[in-house]
Amino acid sequence: MARIQGGQVDANRECIKAVLWGSALTMGLFVLTGCGTSHGSFHPGSAPGREDSKQACSDATSCRDTLRALRDVTPLSPCELRTRAEIASRACDLGVAEGCTTLGRMEPGHARDLFQRACELGDGEGCARKGLFTLLGEGALQDASTGLAELQAACDAYPRAACGIAALGLGEDARRRGSEPEWEWIALFAQRGCDAGDGLACRLLGDAFQAGQGVSQDMGKAFELYARACEAGNGMACADQGMISLRYGAEEAGELPRADDLFSRGCALGSSEACRLLVVESLSMQEGMRDDASRQALFRQACDRGAAMGCLALYDSLRNQPRAPGAPLELPGLLKRACRFGETQACEFLEDISRVSQRQCGAGSAKACGVLGALMLSQPTFGSEVVDGMRILQRACLEGDASSCSLVRELAPRSDELTCRSE
Repeated sequence: MARIQGGQVDANRECIKAVLWGSALTMGLFVLTGCGTSHGSFHPGSAPGREDSKQACSDATSCRDTLRALRDVTPLSPCELRTRAEIASRACDLGVAEGCTTLGRMEPGHARDLFQRACELGDGEGCARKGLFTLLGEGALQDASTGLAELQAACDAYPRAACGIAALGLGEDARRRGSEPEWEWIALFAQRGCDAGDGLACRLLGDAFQAGQGVSQDMGKAFELYARACEAGNGMACADQGMISLRYGAEEAGELPRADDLFSRGCALGSSEACRLLVVESLSMQEGMRDDASRQALFRQACDRGAAMGCLALYDSLRNQPRAPGAPLELPGLLKRACRFGETQACEFLEDISRVSQRQCGAGSAKACGVLGALMLSQPTFGSEVVDGMRILQRACLEGDASSCSLVRELAPRSDELTCRSE
């Protein structure tokens, strides 16, 4: 298996970036109109539409199931956030503690009362977040001594759900105060939670042993704790465990799990960093290897989990394939998501495409107007892009661009959905 070294990671990232810059003019903006896309919806993990929210949360059981399914899905727009808030509010009203906790995370102005209700309903995370909110809150709501007492009580009552959050809270409180964290106390909270099976707490304790903070530095102990955290469902810990496997290079002898297996597991658990490392591993394999369905599925999963490199790798894999019905805007959407996830080169590339197409559209090019409209309509959209993009696309169609007419016919019935998902 290929090794992930710092220079190699940078080289892989530069290779993907070069694909973007090198294709900006040679594609002639052609690919952005949907001439190179794949089957499948653009964002398979997106939240249900607002009109579906009542059906998704009609009783306590369905509410719990829906909240569980949405936990690792990142909302792409205010509309999706409102839909999730409606589901969480309905769940809380039905006495589902997780709904109150979820709503508390989304509504800081009512967070303490919502976390209090969640705690009363028996949710350990809600109890811990109530203490965390008190400890870190602002103005009259901030009370360090009460917050510490609430965190301690939550950890005592619900060690598996609360001690890891308590340990994080102590570290964040010290950071905000500009003081050195009390590492020994943080490690004690983490140990308590880890002993109860909390993956977050085990990972934090692994971090402590890796860095020698509050405990003696011990890489073997750190690896063991990351393994426990990974088994408990903490995806970031799987990535940490995989990196130790690579660093010490003992997996071939059967002494350590394969790093790519650990990255794969962490990615499936929702860790964007594990997904990024998994994509790097895939890109580091035999040069010139043909992309196949499983590799594209890997890149898609990584992109859906928030890894910009996954979005770029999928873009590179799909850009020369024939257009498929049902996904006309996937390629520009992948670039927009990579930009959203922090890939500045993707942002700059999109700005370049937008600038060129605006200039050519203004000069009377129907094709360029079609490109601009398609770019604006690709998800995620921002502000009034859906309305403006559809107007520009219709103009391009009226001026004779057949591709724009095709997109208008396909997208017009979905305009409400697209608008809902606008930023």
